[in-house]
Amino acid sequence: MWRRSSGPDRPSSLRAAPRPARADKRRRGWALAVAVVLASCTEQPAAPAYPLIVNAAHPVAEVVRIVGGDTIWLRQNSTGKVVSARLTGFDTPETFRPGCAQERALGEAAKTRLGQLLRQAQDIVPDTHGTGKYGRLLLELTLDGRPLADIMVAEGLAVRYDGGRRINWCARLAGT
Repeated sequence: MWRRSSGPDRPSSLRAAPRPARADKRRRGWALAVAVVLASCTEQPAAPAYPLIVNAAHPVAEVVRIVGGDTIWLRQNSTGKVVSARLTGFDTPETFRPGCAQERALGEAAKTRLGQLLRQAQDIVPDTHGTGKYGRLLLELTLDGRPLADIMVAEGLAVRYDGGRRINWCARLAGT
């Protein structure tokens, strides 16, 4: 907004009306600039958070997010496209819209453990099985020569699953 002013230094000139929030915006701008500079001074990890999934001798994808204990997002190295992948051979409790608090807790534990396993693995070998009914890539992973499904089931974080009807995790966890 502009107003007409007739001060000693600018008779009959247009000046911007004072804005009370302007000083706050400047402070926030400087704070952001300082934060960016400080962030650039800290050491950045050289490796990705999760190792690359390898197929024989060349990397084919990078895990960019763990959605749940049996779902991940991958960035394909050939296209740069991010795709959702359902890990096959096992089923973990839901973390998105779980049926009960116990299902959520075990689902979060499975998700955390999946992240640990992927970070610790030296060799991750995928075996794709097409796409599922929700459009996700169906992917079987082997970590250091051992099927991921076997590890998750042995640790009590998952049950065997072949794509049929899912179990009721809340009933199973309640013991009924």
